[in-house]
Amino acid sequence: MVEPVYAVDDPADVDVEKAAFEIFPLLVETGNAVLRREYASALADIIGGPGAFRKYAIGNAGDLAARRNHLLDVFRENVRLLVAKTWVDGKDEAHKAEALAALESFVGMVSAGDCVNAIPSFVGVANSVARLLFGEDSDDAGFMEYVFRIDPRLGIFYWYVGRLREQGQVDPDLALIELYIGIYSLASF
Repeated sequence: MVEPVYAVDDPADVDVEKAAFEIFPLLVETGNAVLRREYASALADIIGGPGAFRKYAIGNAGDLAARRNHLLDVFRENVRLLVAKTWVDGKDEAHKAEALAALESFVGMVSAGDCVNAIPSFVGVANSVARLLFGEDSDDAGFMEYVFRIDPRLGIFYWYVGRLREQGQVDPDLALIELYIGIYSLASF
């Protein structure tokens, strides 16, 4: 049996990272909607902060829609602010404009309920943020080790983005919950 390799050295951070690595496959593999939302809540609590995601995963349809719309608005505004405050030299200003355009496209897809096709768009937004913040794409060699050293939660977020990038087509319910984990997490940083 191959022993997993963790990106952090602190035992508490290793436990957090290990939990995320164990929860994600459970989330993806279950067809049980109740379990899926429980796994999603646990994973989002690890990445984005404890206790607040549950209200975006569980509840009646009307309340969920209102809370999710609010979260999407907060996400959009936080990413806009993050991109606007990112210092880049003149030649990289185009990356900021591309990031903002990708953000608006992504938000439009989620608002229209096209969650299955919005997953690659979310990965693109997260990658644009990485490029603006760190000067490299999240799929570049060495990026994960670098980001885990900066902030283990941010490292787990980009690990999660990598899992989304690698997965094939998923059912609409899983796509929706995966996107809201990502939206919640990025909005929480």
